[in-house]
Amino acid sequence: MLPSNIPISNPLSKTQTPLPTMGTAHIQYARLDPCPLVIAQMEAALSPDEWARLRRFHFARDARRYAVRRGILRHLLGGYLSIPPADIVFAYGPQHKPALAETQNQTGLRFNLSDSGEMAVYAFAVGQEIGVDIEEDRDYPDAHQLAAHFFSPAEAEWLASQPAEQTSAAFLRCWTCKEAVVKALGDGLMAPLLDFTVAHWQTPPRLIGPAASIADWSVHLLNPPVNFSAALATAAAPIAISERILSFPMSPER
Repeated sequence: MLPSNIPISNPLSKTQTPLPTMGTAHIQYARLDPCPLVIAQMEAALSPDEWARLRRFHFARDARRYAVRRGILRHLLGGYLSIPPADIVFAYGPQHKPALAETQNQTGLRFNLSDSGEMAVYAFAVGQEIGVDIEEDRDYPDAHQLAAHFFSPAEAEWLASQPAEQTSAAFLRCWTCKEAVVKALGDGLMAPLLDFTVAHWQTPPRLIGPAASIADWSVHLLNPPVNFSAALATAAAPIAISERILSFPMSPER
């Protein structure tokens, strides 16, 4: 399915949002620096424990990003489940991967999120684990040294084969894929980063690792807003992906 990166006028409507069908994933992007009214709406949906965490941030920017990120997640989940955002209840695994509380998850909805700078990405699927990662583009002058510590030999070799002017972009492409896999596996047993390969340069991308079950996972390169790189990992064969950008009134400072 082709991505539909088209801003929508009312991204957090109170109307019900259809769940992803089996074999599909919904990807939604949102900036974390909207206008004060939107920030207040997101804060109003937070739970007491989220407010407690919010108050522990030392910098206002970090607190605002957290409040907007969690508030948007609550609104999106509320749309799928037809319940108020403030009523969403989260459960957390041993590695702190968030999920819906069992009492609210008769639909089998799974989700994951990631953020970098002022951009967040949310991923939703039904009946399968899912992981997503986004990173803001920047220069990595030490990309090859980082690859030696965190990439498999095959990934490091691929990075070394890329033109010098594309090294940073290539590093991020591989990094987001690996992070998405780790987040999809969540609380499951995972080999060290060096011990598995995300062959994202193949068509379709595939995982190669010491555990036979890892071959059942798939990786997808996403189409995030400009100046960002993103990837999705799912516990199934390649799936259809629908992407869209949530459009909010922005802060007058932007």
